[in-house]
Amino acid sequence: MQTIPELMSQYPLQMKSIKLISDKGKKATWSIVTSAGNKILKKAPVSKQRLLFLIQAIKHLQQNGAPIPEMVTTKLGTYYAEDSNGNCYVLSDAAQGASPTYATSDLIVIMKELGKFHMASRGFYSEHKSANEREHLGGWQQTYIKHLDQLEAFKGLARSSGEFDKLYLLHADKYIDQGKEALRWIQSSHYTNWVNKVRVQRNLCHQDFAAANLIKSQQGLVIIDMDSLTFDLPARDIRKIFNKVMKKHGWSSAKAITMLNAYREVHPLSAEECSIIYADLLFPHLFYGLSSKYFNKRMEWNAPQTLQKLKSLITSERERQQVLASWSSIVQQP
Repeated sequence: MQTIPELMSQYPLQMKSIKLISDKGKKATWSIVTSAGNKILKKAPVSKQRLLFLIQAIKHLQQNGAPIPEMVTTKLGTYYAEDSNGNCYVLSDAAQGASPTYATSDLIVIMKELGKFHMASRGFYSEHKSANEREHLGGWQQTYIKHLDQLEAFKGLARSSGEFDKLYLLHADKYIDQGKEALRWIQSSHYTNWVNKVRVQRNLCHQDFAAANLIKSQQGLVIIDMDSLTFDLPARDIRKIFNKVMKKHGWSSAKAITMLNAYREVHPLSAEECSIIYADLLFPHLFYGLSSKYFNKRMEWNAPQTLQKLKSLITSERERQQVLASWSSIVQQP
């Protein structure tokens, strides 16, 4: 907190009050009342070069109509301030409102806004190349294979004495088989064709287009938290929001139809592209993510919590498979 007044002195405004919202070390957020209104100050959890990439991407998205809060420039005209330790901070206008829910009315708005976001991202070329882009485009096969290999390796790490281990060993092969089928789908020309299309279109993904990173204002949804922007197929964001919603509220064909149709109203998808979304939903991302955290012994994942998450995931599996089995009819719904 001591460095905040020094940081704010780099901006052409006066600080009236400050409130810490969250502090996770590398990443922190403050609410600040200034002479120019309410602002949000964020400590960037990325390198300066990566931040320059993100700032340029945000400006591109804003210029194309994406509802992202305006960043405030410093007295020197930069979109970030820097402390004596080399940490970078971004000051933005504060959006007024609360996070949306995953009720049907809000969900339709979220999916339409996601489609608009992908459209607004097109044509973006960065001056900050290489690792700063964190590009996933064209890399799904490599990632799928790596994760499948790890799921196989976890079987060797599992000790049948633990309850999590027992459940993992009981269900791992089923999820691995799903992953192998998903891999076959993305080894097809459908995936390659979409990758080639997006290489030309230059499509960005948000990577966490969820309710927690959206604000429902009087003017509509506002998008926040751009730390993970990357080049990839729109399917990446679609899969992530599908998994997020269905994990919380149960898998449902009706919900899938609502979500997909809302997205396609503003961002058309071909049948081939929808088959790649199916493949990414079929791949056991959630099962892999949970298993990886458990077997790699992340300390914040205590045993009872992790076990309950695995049980919930397995319980919803039949519903998930029913939805994926009807994917063709879901896609064809007007």
